[in-house]
This record gives sequence, structure tokens and C-alpha cells, in this order.
Amino acid sequence: MFQVAQNNGRGQWRAFSTQGITPLAMTALVIGLSVASLPLLAQNHGHAHAGPVGSAVSPAQDPLAKLQPAQQYTCSMHPQIRFSDPNERCPICGMALIPVAAEESHTASGEQVELRLSPRAAALLQTAVMPVRQAASSQHLSLPGTLVADQSRVQTISAWTSGRIEQAYVNRTAQQVQAGEPMLEIFSPELIVIQQELLQAKQLSARSSLPAGSTLDGARRRLRLLGVPSAQIEQILQREQLQDTVTVSAPVSGIVTEKFVNQGAYVSTGQPLFTVLALDKLWLELAAFESQLPLLQVGQQVEVSVKALPGETLSGRIELIEPELNIANRNARVRVLLANPDGRLKPGMLAQASIQAEVKASLLVPASAVLFTGKQSLVYVQPDPAEPRYEPRQVELGLRLGEEYQLLSGVTAGELVVTQGAFRLDSELQIRGLPSMLNPAVAATQHATATASHTHSAPQVAATPAPNPDGFVVPAEAQSVLLQAYAQAYEALVADDLAGWQQATLSLQQAVAAVDWPERFPRVLSALNAGAGEIMDVTEIAQARALFYRHNLGLLRFAELGVLADGWYEAYCPMARDGEGASWLQREAELRNPYFGAMMLRCGDIVRRFGAEG
Repeated sequence: MFQVAQNNGRGQWRAFSTQGITPLAMTALVIGLSVASLPLLAQNHGHAHAGPVGSAVSPAQDPLAKLQPAQQYTCSMHPQIRFSDPNERCPICGMALIPVAAEESHTASGEQVELRLSPRAAALLQTAVMPVRQAASSQHLSLPGTLVADQSRVQTISAWTSGRIEQAYVNRTAQQVQAGEPMLEIFSPELIVIQQELLQAKQLSARSSLPAGSTLDGARRRLRLLGVPSAQIEQILQREQLQDTVTVSAPVSGIVTEKFVNQGAYVSTGQPLFTVLALDKLWLELAAFESQLPLLQVGQQVEVSVKALPGETLSGRIELIEPELNIANRNARVRVLLANPDGRLKPGMLAQASIQAEVKASLLVPASAVLFTGKQSLVYVQPDPAEPRYEPRQVELGLRLGEEYQLLSGVTAGELVVTQGAFRLDSELQIRGLPSMLNPAVAATQHATATASHTHSAPQVAATPAPNPDGFVVPAEAQSVLLQAYAQAYEALVADDLAGWQQATLSLQQAVAAVDWPERFPRVLSALNAGAGEIMDVTEIAQARALFYRHNLGLLRFAELGVLADGWYEAYCPMARDGEGASWLQREAELRNPYFGAMMLRCGDIVRRFGAEG
């Protein structure tokens, strides 16, 4: 009888007796145990296991180690971090590491990144693709607008002759008048003189054979210049009766918008009497954003609905697109001419215009396929429909046409783009530490030194300070008190100590108040004094960190100007303030994050060092 050691699968070995086992069975048992132990040895290669059989098999000796790559571990917040030891922690934020999925792969050549997925992973991501198509399209625009008066339909009625207003038929504004309707009568001595000349010329022509036509025609012309209609002139000739007033009639049908005179007033030639607005046509003024202007053109058909006329649709055409944009709201006025023969439309009514704009043939991609990264946009392309392999492509977008975007560059017609699951693919690239929408190549480069050294190294080149015209610097003693108070506030937040932050911040603001600051820093000092008088009312650490952010806006500005904090460091965390990011000032080169404290103490980067020496 002898004993055999067996691995129980948990890194422990146990011995059992072979008494009662035949030699043949014993041989088979030993071979079986040896084969069964190979996977366990391969899985635990690189880690020594104490036991009766000695040390673990090395990777060079283990044939299965070549088939099973070492498990990698990464940080869920900083996916560029890679370790093979699961007990390591992220050198940036200090979080525990998670396993990296080994069933998918990726390749990166230059700037081109390619993501390969297993069929199982592709099914879990639930991606859907659609080919890029080239086709003509149309876009429906719905623009709000207001009815306004057609300024070309406004007429000012002036006095043709001087005199006194004998009779006024229109006594108020907003009064409706019809074309030819009398509005007032002006008593004019000049009118009487010209009528006498007219009748004398007629009588002279009747009594003698001398021609008097030229004199008669001249009198007629002078009466017409006084505003007397031709029919009224002929009536004077027939009746041979003088009229002492001139009737001023409405030239068009409309409403009186302005009234300048009253009955009994004296007027001179050319003096304005009324303003009449014809309402048989109105303008509809629309507000179009600059992104909509390429879809609009003069002469385009427009369908209009007016709130005052529910159920009715009016038609018009674009008459004018103003060449200037309103700087305040970034839109341009578009004018549509509408007929209003029955007068139901009134200036000031609200309306909605519907325009169907036709767009020439172009490359089109579903809007759901596009991911936006601020100034840039990208789509994910699947080169081979039979293989779950995807490439991120930066694209240049044109107009948005309904649920599609025009593509100006980046892809070609027929290529398959991911229309569902693109964001999940981008997240997968993030987890693998590759350039992605939320984690571009520059960000990965910034953390490369952290992966190698487990620490943030301070920049060696000092930043160039902003101009400080008179070279103002906080006196050394006052600066020491101020920065010491700030450092205590910083240390308190690093330690999640609210009470300590309150006491330190009170000291900081007292130190700020003790400095004789130049008058040119009101905004910077306002940031430093944020929350003054309310520090002891702060009850949550999140409120303290929000005020700490405001205080750092001022301190960092002073550091840029060379006013204080020479040799101190500016650090930045992109995850602070709910992902908006935040900077802070710290004395030492080793980064400690006051916005997260113990939760993610090492999250962030040293951005720069102020001044030449610390």
C-alpha cells in the first residue's frame, strides 16, 4: 500500500490509500490522475503551489499553456490599465480590477481600429446593420410664423391743396374704407380761382371763333393736380357752378391705420392726412434656423394653417429670404405672400407653415447609426456581413433629413453601418482600452505612463503664465497663510472630512479678505468668496466639493497669472462633477483626488506645474 496525492480543484492536495487496488488498476489510476491534473496545472501556471508533488509546471513545460492565454484584468473606469494579477488595483483610481473577456479580439493598425466579436458576444450586443444608400430625398419643414401687413400695400393720403378741412367723414383709426369713398373735404380758395378760369375759357370759346382749347385744357390739368376727378371737372363745366371744396377720397380699400388731422384744421399742400392699409394681401413671416436655410428657396410652395381658421389650408409662395440672420436667436426671416380677398386674415395672427423640400441624390445613413463626439461624428462599419467584425469610421455629416443624415465623406454607398448597438460597440472598445468615441486615442496616450509606473508623473515643462501687467504677487507671508488654509481644505476633502473642510475654508476666506487685491480681479475674488457666510451651514460633503470647485476657479486663475502658488500643480479629473470634469490645485506631484476622496483617490492626471520651481 502507498499513498497518492490528488488536487481537489481548489489548489489543495489530499492523499488517499491504494490498499486493495490491483497493479493494473493502479497503473490506470496514476495515468488518469496525471492527465486530469494537466488543466489545473495550466490554469495555475506562474503561481507556486505547495504540496506533495512539488512546484507547479512552468508555462514553457506545459503544452496547454500555449493554447490558453493568460487571463488579463482591467479597471472598469480606466480600461487602458492591464494586469495579469487579479489582486492588483488600478494605479489611477485604486479600484479593484475585473477580468477582460478573452473570447473577443481586436486589432489596431495606425489609426484604424477593428473590433472582432465572437458569435455569442455579437448576439448579446444585438447589433443591426443597414447599407448606406444613395438616393434623392425630401424633408418636411414645419415653421412657425406671424401674419403681418404687406408694406407695399400701405398708402399715405396727402393734401393736394392748402385750405381748411370743411368736413371729415373718417374720424378714427381702424375704420374700414372702400376705394373711392370720400374721407374729407377741404375748402380751398385756389380751387375757386381755377374753376373760374375753366368757365371763362369755356365761355370765351363759345362767343368767338378764337381757339380757347389750350386755356381750357390747362385749367382742367390744374384742377386734376388739386385732386379733382375728371368726372367732377366735366360736371362743373356742364352745370357752370363753382365748388368751394375739394373731396379727398380713399385710393384703395383697406383700414385707416393713421389719422393726422381733424375737422376744422388748416392744412398745406403735401401735408399727410391719413394712412390706409390694404388687406387684400398679407405677409406671413416665418422664422427659419440656419440649418434649415439650405432647404428653402424663393418661389417654393408653402401650405399654411392659421389657428383662427381651423381645418382650412391656405397656399402661398416664398417671396423673400432675408440675407441676414438674427444674431440673438440664430434664425432668418422668410416671407410668404398670402392672398386675403375676403379679409378674414388679420395682421398678428399666428400661423404654421408646412414646406416639403426636395433634396438631390446623396449618400444617406439612418440617424441611429451616428455617434456624436462633440465636433466629430462616427459610425461603425461592418466590412463583411458574414463576420462580426466592426470598424469605427469618422464621417462628415450634411443635412438631417427626417430620420436620416446626409453623408459627405467617410463611407461609400453599399457599405454596412451599424444602426442598432453602435453605442454598445463603442463601450466594448472602451473596456478594451482602444480609441473610441468616449475614449479617443489621445486619452489613452495620456494614461500610458500610469500603466507602466503605477503612478502619475508630473510634467517637466512648466506652463507659460498668463500676462500679469503690473506683476502683482501676493506678499509671501499672506500667501503662506492663504495657501496653508487651502491645503488644509484640500486634505480634508481627500479624507472625506466635512468638519475639517469647514474650518479650513473659513480660514481660507479670512486670508483672502486680508490681502489688498488690485481692482482688476472682481470675478476671480467672487469665485474665491463663494459661499461666504454659509460655510458652517453646509451639511453634505457633496456641497462642500461644489464650493471647493468654485474656490479653485479663482485659485487656478491666480496661479496662471503668477499671483500665487508658484511651483504648485494643477490636476484634473474628467469624472468629477457628474462627468463634467474639474481641476484643482495641489502642492505635491502625487495625485490625490479631493472630489472622490477614498472612493477613487487616484482618479485623474497632473496637468501642469505653475512657475519654474516648486
